[in-house]
Amino acid sequence: MRKYDEAYYNKMINELGMFKGKHPSYEEEKPAPRKEPAAKIIRVPFETRIHAADPVMKQHFNELKSDILAYGVKSRISNSGDTFRLHTKTYVKITIAGKSLKLYFALNPKDYKDSKMPLADAGHKGIYREIPLVFKVKSELSLRRAKQLVADAMAKDGLVQGEVVPHNWVKEI
Repeated sequence: MRKYDEAYYNKMINELGMFKGKHPSYEEEKPAPRKEPAAKIIRVPFETRIHAADPVMKQHFNELKSDILAYGVKSRISNSGDTFRLHTKTYVKITIAGKSLKLYFALNPKDYKDSKMPLADAGHKGIYREIPLVFKVKSELSLRRAKQLVADAMAKDGLVQGEVVPHNWVKEI
């Protein structure tokens, strides 16, 4: 190769960006925009939520817990909610979502698809696979319906309700 051809060749390599993995028709790659870090989720424990709840919600919680415990199940309070079990089976879980109580039942949501109750299915989430039926308690009507769903869940395994003793459970939490 002649000397002037070599200079021309080197100039073309530099202009075209050869051997750099680029083609002149491509635009320069821009660095990906930085994503802002996601806001940290603050988890408020169930005990804090129930104490901060309005009096009506506390009353509904006390009534439901007394009603459920009358079946002889055990209660366990965790950061997420109050779970009611007998041996290894979970029957009901009560959590707080905004200004309402959220109840998860060990019932099949498909059995209630034609009912007038506003029910949801949370079975696709792993932690609710055992208790897929979701119901929110906001009013006196929804409280009565929740008590009926508790009775259905307990009757499914042959549990009989004993005497319901009213008690202020919120004070003990």
